[in-house]
Amino acid sequence: MKAKIEKFKVNGKVYAWTYKDNQRNYPGWNFTLDKNACKSLTELLDLMNTCEWSSKKSFGLEIPNELQISLPNNQNGNAAWKTVSKLTFNHRKNESENHWLIKKSENGIEIQFGINKLTELQNAIKGIPKGEGDFAISSENDENILYFWWNLEK
Repeated sequence: MKAKIEKFKVNGKVYAWTYKDNQRNYPGWNFTLDKNACKSLTELLDLMNTCEWSSKKSFGLEIPNELQISLPNNQNGNAAWKTVSKLTFNHRKNESENHWLIKKSENGIEIQFGINKLTELQNAIKGIPKGEGDFAISSENDENILYFWWNLEK
């Protein structure tokens, strides 16, 4: 199973960004995907869930455009923001079920999660094509926040 995860190709457009401005109201990272990426990441998380060992997968991110940036309505869509080029999903079988940690590196972010958070992440991703959003997953102390937004792309 681990070999399948390593070979897995993530399809579609994945967007993640954080705000430079107004961090008090918008801490953490923002996340949305197109329909193809929703399907693809759901499949990836299925593989990670059934894998006997901890597993991780890195994939590229798209630069968000006005459609994505306007959704949170931070400073009427005019707040300065930044993105990274890579996202890594890291399912940690040896951590607690509710483990959730977002680590930033120079060119990417890594989201580490236990089994309960994997399920929560997968359900959030499945909801995006249905227009679900404006909610977050976070660690138990309300840190490491990942906000989910519906996608306005046609």
